[in-house]
Amino acid sequence: MKLAVTLFVGGVGFVLASHGHYSHYNSARRFSALERRARSLHEAQLLRREDYNCGPGKSGYCGYGSIYCGKGCTSNCNAHAECGQFSDPPNTECPLKTCCSEFGFCGTTKDFCTGKCQSNCVEHPKPPSGEGDPLSKVIGYYEAWNDRSSCHQTSAKDLPVDALTHLNYAFAYVDPNTFEITTMDAATPARIFQDVADLKKTSPSLKIFLSLGGWTFSDNGTSTQPVFGNIARSYANRQKFATNVLKFLSTYGYDGVDIDWEYPGAPDRGGHSEDELGISFTAPSSYWYLRWFNLPKLAQFADWINLMSYDLHGVWDSTNPIGSIVQGHTNLTEIQLAAELFWRVGIPPSKLALGFGFYGRAFTLADSSCTIPGCAFSSGAKPGVCTRTSGYILSKNKGLEPVYDKDAAVKYLTFDKDQWISYDDKDTFADKIDWAKRIGFSGSLIWASDLDDYEFTAHKALIGKPTIGSLQNKKATAAASEVAATFGDKCYYEENSHKQMCEPGYIIMGRDNQGGHCGEKDKLCGNIICCPKSSGLGDCTWRGSGGDCNGQCHEGEVKLSDSSWGGWPGESSGKKRCGRGNKAFCCKADKFDKLKDGCRWSEFNGRCKSDETKVAYQFHEKDGLGLKYCCKDDKPMPVSNCHWVGQGDCAQNTCAKTEITLRTSGRGGSFNSCNWWRLKSLCCTPNGDALTEEYKCDDNPCDEDGFCEDDLGHVASGWSTHSAEVYFDAGHEDEVYNELDSQELAERQAGGSKARPGLPRQQVLHLVVQNLVWNSRPYATGDKRGWLFRFAGGLAEMSLKGAFVKDSQHCQNTALIFKKISELASTGLQAEHFFEIQMIKQLLETAITGILPNVPLGSVSIMPVLTVPKLLETNLVNGWNKLYPGTAQLPPIVQNVAGLSGVPSYYTPPDNTPADRIMSAIGDWGNMKNMLLVQDHINWVKGKLFSLQNPISERTLARTVKKALAGNVAQAQHISSMLQSVYGVFSYMNDAYSEITERESYQQLTAEIGYMDQYIPELKGIKDIWHEFMPAMKEAVGNKAVSFVQMVHTNVFAQVTATVAAGVPHLETLRKDLDYFLDHVEKLKWQSGNFRDEQTMTIQSI
Repeated sequence: MKLAVTLFVGGVGFVLASHGHYSHYNSARRFSALERRARSLHEAQLLRREDYNCGPGKSGYCGYGSIYCGKGCTSNCNAHAECGQFSDPPNTECPLKTCCSEFGFCGTTKDFCTGKCQSNCVEHPKPPSGEGDPLSKVIGYYEAWNDRSSCHQTSAKDLPVDALTHLNYAFAYVDPNTFEITTMDAATPARIFQDVADLKKTSPSLKIFLSLGGWTFSDNGTSTQPVFGNIARSYANRQKFATNVLKFLSTYGYDGVDIDWEYPGAPDRGGHSEDELGISFTAPSSYWYLRWFNLPKLAQFADWINLMSYDLHGVWDSTNPIGSIVQGHTNLTEIQLAAELFWRVGIPPSKLALGFGFYGRAFTLADSSCTIPGCAFSSGAKPGVCTRTSGYILSKNKGLEPVYDKDAAVKYLTFDKDQWISYDDKDTFADKIDWAKRIGFSGSLIWASDLDDYEFTAHKALIGKPTIGSLQNKKATAAASEVAATFGDKCYYEENSHKQMCEPGYIIMGRDNQGGHCGEKDKLCGNIICCPKSSGLGDCTWRGSGGDCNGQCHEGEVKLSDSSWGGWPGESSGKKRCGRGNKAFCCKADKFDKLKDGCRWSEFNGRCKSDETKVAYQFHEKDGLGLKYCCKDDKPMPVSNCHWVGQGDCAQNTCAKTEITLRTSGRGGSFNSCNWWRLKSLCCTPNGDALTEEYKCDDNPCDEDGFCEDDLGHVASGWSTHSAEVYFDAGHEDEVYNELDSQELAERQAGGSKARPGLPRQQVLHLVVQNLVWNSRPYATGDKRGWLFRFAGGLAEMSLKGAFVKDSQHCQNTALIFKKISELASTGLQAEHFFEIQMIKQLLETAITGILPNVPLGSVSIMPVLTVPKLLETNLVNGWNKLYPGTAQLPPIVQNVAGLSGVPSYYTPPDNTPADRIMSAIGDWGNMKNMLLVQDHINWVKGKLFSLQNPISERTLARTVKKALAGNVAQAQHISSMLQSVYGVFSYMNDAYSEITERESYQQLTAEIGYMDQYIPELKGIKDIWHEFMPAMKEAVGNKAVSFVQMVHTNVFAQVTATVAAGVPHLETLRKDLDYFLDHVEKLKWQSGNFRDEQTMTIQSI
């Protein structure tokens, strides 16, 4: 296991004398100014030094030894010095081998290290020998909570991984009881662990570490403060902790752990003397905290030490002897002094990584006329708009004049009259890197990579590269690929006329009848011209007539080839061979209209508007000034390098293959026109940024034709508006689902309006003896929010006042989050039953057939059957709609409904029958507590999975893939969105909030099943069937989701091969998404924690 020791280290000179020794030192006692987020000094027990002195002796001063502690001593006469001859034991050295002064005090300045200094009397030790490169290891910390930031949201995929060699996830916590690895709080989703791990897919050399702990973890008054100490003090605890860490690293594929203990041993941070065991791998920023570390032993077990050399100053200085004065928080002179603490104990610089802060530390000046370091501050600065924290600034402002303190290698400036901030930039980064190189540091660390802007300005400045990866380069690459794929750059002319097939992933666009030996109808002759399937080119033709040819592509076309013969698929101006010149093979670019979006030709003598840019010009004889092609400034310029091609007789007047023909004209851009009525071409280079569509899952897959084409289960919503044929996978490819007989289907089509969501749905179970028919219960739909979120008492109200919605547009982010009423969108939400309506029919099918729900995942499957007796069909028919006897003591399902406004007239309380009561328990107008609000596509997918059907058919999938291969980005996104929704279903069902409704609903359903078993003789035994049915149903729903993901992956990859997708951004992203989903099918499980064994529960206890 790799271990990185995180050290919050600064350390300026230490003058730690007692008040009684002012006459000896002629200076006030000083402490380190590097107390990061420090408490007041008396809380930190830094004022205790006076207590160690013997009371005034004959001289009237306090001190140690016989002069002070012998005859004449008045108090503390058994005190001992910190170090030297009067320490206990005698001649004790100072921690970290700091200087022991004449009077037995430890420190690092001249007053301690010169004169009659007793031991380790070197004021500025030299670093041990060692070699290193501070940029050979660049470690970026990622603050996981910024994934949900409302101002500078940064997900793991947004990080500039190309600038980093290592990435540290910050922070994970350790459970105080089990020592298992957890997220730092409930608001931080565990899926970010996986989001970070997934960065290895595109950056396999990136090393990912897990940072455990942090300042808050060890804060006073928290349940987690003693965790690291408890682990360190027990061998069993250390073993348990180590096992859990290894399990986590193995699960997510992380490369190491960074233990951030702040701080062992320090009494003001809950430390104990026995915390010095090797498990303590975090060190402090000041001598006071750092003194508790045995650095030489610690370094033996660490690969390197992260020196967090920032936050040297802040508002906490106001309670330190240094006082309320502004100073740079990354002052290099102080960093150099801090590093000397390591040199004192033999830690080589090659063992250290130097820390850099990607933020500014700010103050409010007490006097706006005093702006240099050392001036007083009154408080922290005004809270930043992003950090919302006083003194901590993330954003940058233009037009400000900084001051460059070259000695301290820091910059500072003032703004808003009294706001003062220190920060680093390219210049100060270089100063610190140069020093680190000279000393021999082995790496650099960044707090934090997510604090950089979206152009990665700070990363570029630190590592000295003008461009780095992640979003910037990927967008540029995608844009270039889009141009190449769209405008023919990847097309080719096959020189071998005998070869009549394109390379894999390419299709034939046309043929050149080179040699003239091909007949008019001979389509397997000549030299083929091939383009990628995703090129987006079409409507190809040969342009240019026989004789004196001058083949020229028209507006919006791309020239792929030329020939004197021409060929297939057609010729616009004749089939004769050219006597002079060539014909041009031209294809229409389907994204030409997208290039023109936001652009226009001006009127004669017109000008572009203030929010437009002139891209091209055409001369016109009407006014001699001509027309200008103007494009809006609010989006990337669609074209560049526009120029007119053709002069003289304009024999060469066709654009290059990488250009688009924007317009043709006889004069072009000048007064001189072409001879022979020929036309010049306005040729422009397309801008990929204007063409590239960001691949994201922000759509509703149900909006696509063929997706979500009917309502849940076996009954359609608005049946008359959809096809009667619903394709699904029932073990046979593209089988038409026609379980309904023709009469029932006709009834549903005729009465389609009655099948809309919220209205009763007829349920039919086809039996041998007769069909069993019952109705579901009416319920309030997603637009009935006045009812769903009614705050009156009773069971009519929905338990959770909000809805579950997608958390991100990133396709691989599958989490759903719960939003309150005030945060909800006005449309796209549906009220849904946690336990689906059709599940009751599935229960009855199991009850009479004895076959449990099952979706096998392997090639060999065994049909699961009940181990308890089945129900007879006649008994089910006779008992299902039977009234309960009057002696049955049944609690009411519906309360406080009568008289409430808004209840539709067709609603009546349920009949006292097993069928009506259990359908009401599922959820209806009078029982809203068992219903939840979710996005419509989540509801759809969940319903299909409960029906053990694929959310989309293989036929629909094939049609969608075909469109994606033709260049339709949205179609590829629909596939990713559908799979995201599948995973979203399980994120929702396993959510802690929805578990509340799930548990109550399950208990109510179990109770109703129990009433049937107890009071309806014909249904005796159904309770035992229910207890076997539900675990099987849960497993089947999960297996259906897994099999669907596998089916989509197999079918898409069969058509979208790596070769086909290469260089086509949306296809490459689709493949990556499908790989991700296939690799994480273990998440498709309906968690079992909510279902308990209730066999022993009595009806009265439910």
